[in-house]
Amino acid sequence: MNRFTSLKLAAAMIPVLAFGIGGAMADEHEMDTNDGNAMEEQDANDRDDAPHIDRMPAQGLHASDLMDKKVHSRDSDEEVGEISDLVIDQDGRIIAVVIGTGGVLGMGEKDVAIAWDRIDRSTENEEVKLYIDMDEDTLKEAPEYERD
Repeated sequence: MNRFTSLKLAAAMIPVLAFGIGGAMADEHEMDTNDGNAMEEQDANDRDDAPHIDRMPAQGLHASDLMDKKVHSRDSDEEVGEISDLVIDQDGRIIAVVIGTGGVLGMGEKDVAIAWDRIDRSTENEEVKLYIDMDEDTLKEAPEYERD
């Protein structure tokens, strides 16, 4: 009987060991897999090499939001010109905006390229407003931008 009791005890312990420890190992594996999936999803969201995006990045703009947008002097809030073009480098970054200034109804207007980092923008009533630290006279004195 003693041998029979030992066999019953061993038979009873096999499922406990298999499911108890195996279950803990499965839970640990599941956690590793879930953590890995979460990290993969985060990495995919942070990747710059993703083939597409599904929404505008924070602080992003569409080119159409800039085209024909009025530019204002920071000092006087006076309109000093209007964006007529964007200068984009080989990496696709905006390096300058071309501002048409002076003139009336497009006549006598002069194009001046201003570095993008010199343009400040704010959002007022869900509308983008652009500012520079120059007035219209300063822009008129700046060298004309000639498109090649």
